[in-house]
Amino acid sequence: MQAGKEHGSAAMGAGIWGGEFQHRGRPWRRARMPSLVAAALVALAQPAVQAQQPSSVQAGQVGQAGQVGELAFSIAPQPLAGALRQFTQQAQHQVLFDPQIVAGRTSPALQGRFTPRQALDRLLAGTGVTVIDAVPGAYTLKAPLREPSPAADAALGTVLVTAQAHAGDTTEGSGSYAASRVSLGKGQSVRETPQSISVVTRQRIEDQGLVSVGDVMQQTTGVTVDYAGSGGLGGTANSFYARGFQISNVQIDGAAVDAFSQGTFDPNMAMYDSVQVIRGADGLYSGNGEPGGSINLVRKRPTAQPQVLASASVGSWKQRRAELDVAGPLAADGRVRGRAVLAHSDREFFYDYADARNTLLYGIVEADLTPATKLTLGGSYDKSASLPWRSGLPRAANGDDLHLPRSTALMAGWGHYDRTNKELFAQLEQRLQGDWRVRAHANYVKVDSDSRLADMSGAVDPSTGLGAALSGFSNDFYSTKKALDANVSGTFSLLGRRHRLLLGADWAKIRDTQDTFLSEVDMPGGINVFGFDPGAIPLPSFVWKTRSFAGYGATQKGLYGRLNLSLTDRLTAIVGARRASYDTQTPWLRFDRAGNLTSRIVSSYGESGIFTPYGGLVYDIDDRWTAYGSVAEIHKSQADKLGGPFPGTPLDPINGRNFELGAKGEFNEGRLMASMALYRIERNGEAVADPSYPNTDIGDAGLNCCWLSKGKVVSQGVEGEISGELARGWQLFAGYTFNRNHNKTPGIEGIYHSVTPKHLFKLWSTYRLPGELSQWTIGGGANIQSAHFVSGSANAFNPDTGKFDGAAVPFKFSQGGYAVWNASVQYRINRNWQAVLNLNNLFDKVYYRTVGTSGGNNWYGEPRNVMLTLRGTF
Repeated sequence: MQAGKEHGSAAMGAGIWGGEFQHRGRPWRRARMPSLVAAALVALAQPAVQAQQPSSVQAGQVGQAGQVGELAFSIAPQPLAGALRQFTQQAQHQVLFDPQIVAGRTSPALQGRFTPRQALDRLLAGTGVTVIDAVPGAYTLKAPLREPSPAADAALGTVLVTAQAHAGDTTEGSGSYAASRVSLGKGQSVRETPQSISVVTRQRIEDQGLVSVGDVMQQTTGVTVDYAGSGGLGGTANSFYARGFQISNVQIDGAAVDAFSQGTFDPNMAMYDSVQVIRGADGLYSGNGEPGGSINLVRKRPTAQPQVLASASVGSWKQRRAELDVAGPLAADGRVRGRAVLAHSDREFFYDYADARNTLLYGIVEADLTPATKLTLGGSYDKSASLPWRSGLPRAANGDDLHLPRSTALMAGWGHYDRTNKELFAQLEQRLQGDWRVRAHANYVKVDSDSRLADMSGAVDPSTGLGAALSGFSNDFYSTKKALDANVSGTFSLLGRRHRLLLGADWAKIRDTQDTFLSEVDMPGGINVFGFDPGAIPLPSFVWKTRSFAGYGATQKGLYGRLNLSLTDRLTAIVGARRASYDTQTPWLRFDRAGNLTSRIVSSYGESGIFTPYGGLVYDIDDRWTAYGSVAEIHKSQADKLGGPFPGTPLDPINGRNFELGAKGEFNEGRLMASMALYRIERNGEAVADPSYPNTDIGDAGLNCCWLSKGKVVSQGVEGEISGELARGWQLFAGYTFNRNHNKTPGIEGIYHSVTPKHLFKLWSTYRLPGELSQWTIGGGANIQSAHFVSGSANAFNPDTGKFDGAAVPFKFSQGGYAVWNASVQYRINRNWQAVLNLNNLFDKVYYRTVGTSGGNNWYGEPRNVMLTLRGTF
């Protein structure tokens, strides 16, 4: 390989002397500055440093969607000039610069596989030096706008790299709202993936003050959040919907974790770099589930150079939050790196009594065991203690709004919900010959929670305020989850073209135990929602253990594969499939008031040989635009619904297809991304009540008889998104969704999921002011949606029985279209400190963010509120 080095150096020297450089037959323009030529000569005259060479020149060829392939880099921490010399040797790319702009600057270690641009940005991170010109195989560097000095320490200067500063799909340090690569789909670029993908980057998370996954979903294209109470960092879990269906699959770093089965899911964003959302069916990697989409959380990774991030926030409703994030090399050669995050939050809510406290500890270590082997170990400890409100506001029996104050909370002041999540994870990546690699991921999660709460439900008589009832319950819940995912991927030659293959397997096992205690809350005179006082609710005795499920078990395993076939220079066909099996077993126990076991029901169900194919075409129109089309299969179990006659047998699974056509664009070297899509989802086999048999619940086992699998649902619409840098200092995110979903089942035609609005538009943008005002950045945006409604019927409260078994009363109500505007102001105090003021619901719009039923689950949106954050970077 030494001959290759010498050949490359000679070619570079000839190009500089001649004023024109030939690279793979293409002439480069003449260098315009003598100092740049001098810098290149100085770099070439220095002794070469031995470094690992790419296995072949082909690794650097331009591939799918105009992206440059990844190369192997091994560069030790050193002065920046020396690191740039090694970069030119290992990347076979030219770098032109004035020696004065790199003098006295150092670069971090660089180990692993990156595209040349990613590697260069990582070497320049934190130096203030930026790339101002890039053509295939060559880069020109520019000095910082202003060198820091005591007299001008308050000036912003250039402190952020102008493009992605880290490898893979992490976005930290990029300063951008755009991301071009995701670990959804096991490490493809956004343009290579023939489905709609949104990425909420670390920069946007910080700019908008998003602290939980629920906050992030509220700002994600096409996603509707079904609020479930005092959720987020200590409360109950929210539900997320896209295209009219629930998003039921969750991944972390591209590996499925089935987080929704673990009681709550709204984790702290302090330990995650970014969030990726794929809309539409994701049966290839996630298996059984809804076609709404999948969420992928990207963990924060160790950094090659030392850094300390600290922040403190205060805001409305006594919100307080602090974070400390420390990262950097743990060994002198940079081959072992670590990161630790500590975050604590304490807050109340705009409604009375509810509060939430959360403490997070997160740690991760990466070790380059060999130049081709990387081991990652980590874990987290997430503890929450809260007094949540879960049931929401009721309405009148006919659905009329009761116009209760936004501060109203229909709950008991003695409640509590305590939860502890403990997680351990390990990842191993082994690079093989060429660009082949093996990845393995293991994850273990343990959840312990105990709660004592009171829920109110029931429609209200608006003339008296009576009708709702309060019931208390106590739960002890334990859950463990184990998951494994391993795959091998790489490229191979066939018929003169390079193709990419991915083969993998995954396995997951869940074990849950829950004990439930119920108690009646005695309120003489009934519950009056007008002037309700949570502190006046008496604490009942929770001695009646009503039911338990001990040893609930679910196991899922599968094999998956994907083949990217390069048909022409511009056209790629993607075919894939998953073959999976799963089984569940739920033993339900029921007790009387004396604690005697009265019934035991064991519900079990399983499927094997589940086959879900996938196919797509990706066509590179030019270096900027890619067109695509895809078809994905849908598979969802509905074993909890039984077909008659009684006692019934499990219904066949729901099946269907997700069709999508679209285009994606990438501009300014990945700093600006755009996409648009047309989609149609067809689901067949939905459960429909069988009129031949009475509807019957099978004890407490969660089963119900009797049903027919004859339903059909269709959802279709349009999506569009743009995110990234429109101009220097101007970041923009805008996402629009149009959706129409219908139940096509004869006799029950109509809207399938009415909470999903027909029109949904989300906008956020920031602009850094120019010149002497460059330390100021202003931002603003809005969430705008059309009306959504709920209709149905509810049984009235029967005073004779004390239960809601009275006459059925139909209801229908809607929340009209609305816009919620937000704004922010950022001030760069100096190169280390920044202050950010976020103002949410700027015009104090009164609206229902979630509409439920006449009996409850109606939630106001947050009133106007502010958050002030002081953020430091060292």
